[in-house]
Amino acid sequence: MVTQGEAAALFALGTLAGLLPDIDSDHSIPAQWLFRLLSLATALFVLFRWQGKMPLWQLLACAGAGAVLMRYIVLNLFARITVHRGLFHSLPAGLLAGLATIALGQLLMDWTLHFSWLAAAFVSGGYLLHLVLDEMFSVNLMGSSLKKSFGTALTLFSPVAWPAYVLLYAAVIAGMLLLPMPWPIFNIHAGSL
Repeated sequence: MVTQGEAAALFALGTLAGLLPDIDSDHSIPAQWLFRLLSLATALFVLFRWQGKMPLWQLLACAGAGAVLMRYIVLNLFARITVHRGLFHSLPAGLLAGLATIALGQLLMDWTLHFSWLAAAFVSGGYLLHLVLDEMFSVNLMGSSLKKSFGTALTLFSPVAWPAYVLLYAAVIAGMLLLPMPWPIFNIHAGSL
């Protein structure tokens, strides 16, 4: 179904997606790396977007300011509004990560529709594997007891954070309706409803 290079890319995507549920942990390595990458991406976006439209010193200053803003301001804001084992430790978040992979793969990477969906399956699968392993490790098999974290990894909904879950489910439904399906029989768009 795929070439060796594509198989390696899918494996890497699934592995990296296995780290995604921990981005809501304030001092986690995945969160630090994600915001470092976003800082670099912000700086590069500014450089490419406004190249030749302003003097070099202004362009570099704006790129640096964008990177600092993302790395320190946005990261601190993200850390304040998220709770570890909150919204990102849920099954719908794993689905949304897969759907985002389809959109980004098609828009930014110029992937084929079938490869985008395959990549989404690996991302959602890696995400789900992390959640399942977290749930398994919250059971103390030797002492036949449950840790306090039991039931927090495979969350479908939380009444405490119901507005965030409503938005999350709305984003998942919108993604499923708006993104192109890999098989014509499932190709339902919002316009045909």
